[in-house]
Amino acid sequence: MGEIARLAGVSRRTIDYYTNLGLLEPVRSESNYRFYTDKSLLRLKIIEVLKANRFTLEEIKRYLSQLNDEPSCSVTIDLLKKQFKQIESQLVKLQPAAVAGLDEHQAVQMRNKIMLQGIALVQSLLVYLNEVTSSF
Repeated sequence: MGEIARLAGVSRRTIDYYTNLGLLEPVRSESNYRFYTDKSLLRLKIIEVLKANRFTLEEIKRYLSQLNDEPSCSVTIDLLKKQFKQIESQLVKLQPAAVAGLDEHQAVQMRNKIMLQGIALVQSLLVYLNEVTSSF
């Protein structure tokens, strides 16, 4: 646990807290020792980015559960193009003229939605690039 805390730049207490909330899922050894994988380190970094952007831990938990539901092996270029188009269309809505009619809560919700989709897209790209480069 100390190693992952050091790599992620968080305290051991934070690792315990996230584990107890179900944000991190360690692998248990026969002696019940917790091991954290590279996937856990990626999740920690995602959590920290989302927290820095003022997402609640409950919102982060929902987002991470969505990541678990999506099969990473089925990432295709068509899916990535579709995600890009969705984000592009939503960004157009964020132009000052479109945002002028939104109250602060609506603007924050729209920003959060687009940010989560952007993060998911970047993760999809990373998985895709990893699959492509590992086949060489």
